[in-house]
This record gives sequence, C-alpha cells and structure tokens, in this order.
Amino acid sequence: MPDWPIHLIVPLLALLMVSRKEHQKYVLLLLPLAVAPDLDTFMTQHRALLHNMFLPLILLLSAWVMKEKRTIFIIAAVYLASHVFMDMFGGGVVIFYPFYDRMAFVDASLQTSQANDLLFTFDYGFKEYDAGWMKAYGYIMESTGTGAMIFVILAGVCVRYRNWIKEH
Repeated sequence: MPDWPIHLIVPLLALLMVSRKEHQKYVLLLLPLAVAPDLDTFMTQHRALLHNMFLPLILLLSAWVMKEKRTIFIIAAVYLASHVFMDMFGGGVVIFYPFYDRMAFVDASLQTSQANDLLFTFDYGFKEYDAGWMKAYGYIMESTGTGAMIFVILAGVCVRYRNWIKEH
C-alpha cells in the first residue's frame, strides 16, 4: 500500500514535468485530489467507493465537453487515476465498482535469492474483496513517508525561494 506522500509526489512530479508553465498553478492547487480516494478509508467500501475507474473517466468526459476548463479536468483525472493505479500494485482496488465486486491487482517484484539469483515475479488478475479491505484495515500514514514528504516540501520551498530571489 503506497503511503500518502508517494500518492502526492509521483503524480505531482510527473505533471510538473509535462505541464506548461501557465498550468503549473493548477497542478499545485489540485494536488489534494491525489489523496482524495483514501477518503473512503472512513467509509465501509474502502478501495472500492473512490478507488475505481469511473471517477477519472467522468473527469475526462468533462474535459471533452467543457473545452475551456480542459486542463483542470485532465489534471484532476491524472491525480485520481494515479492513486487508483498505484493502489492496484499495493493490494488491489475494486476498479469496476459498483458493477463488479472483485479486486483487480498487479503483483510485480524483483528479489534476490540466497544464491544471489535475481527472481522476477509477475502476477495479476482479480481476487476476492474481503471484509478486511471493506473495513480499511490499512493505515493512512507512517513515519518514514511523512518524513520524506516534509523533506520534499522543504526542498520545493527552497527552490521557489531561490527563484523568487533571482526574479527580484
């Protein structure tokens, strides 16, 4: 299960790399959407209610219909979709909720054996959506991830301050 800092950092960096300078304000303002799917942690349908493909698709359809706000809807869709995608690798998500109640998962790992052989495992499919996930037995944050996020935020503040000094 990716920690909340990972859910924030990965799509933020990706969007900052590909977005135009004039759209970067939306990338920052919409950042809380990257962790919004975890609000279902407080409900009885964790990893289903907000962890599905339909919310990003609705945003993409909205971008197609409302062309003047296209950038905002696409950025919002990327944040939600990235969260769902990363959680699919971290246990699974009920991606077709409410139409299909099994968890889609991807399990990929690279490990070394005791004989120093590299072992790559890859498994994917659907599994049972059990009561453990419904009751959100997972945690929301942990110390290492929180420390990493604070470090990245401080680095961003320093870069922004340095750029502001150069401009003035």
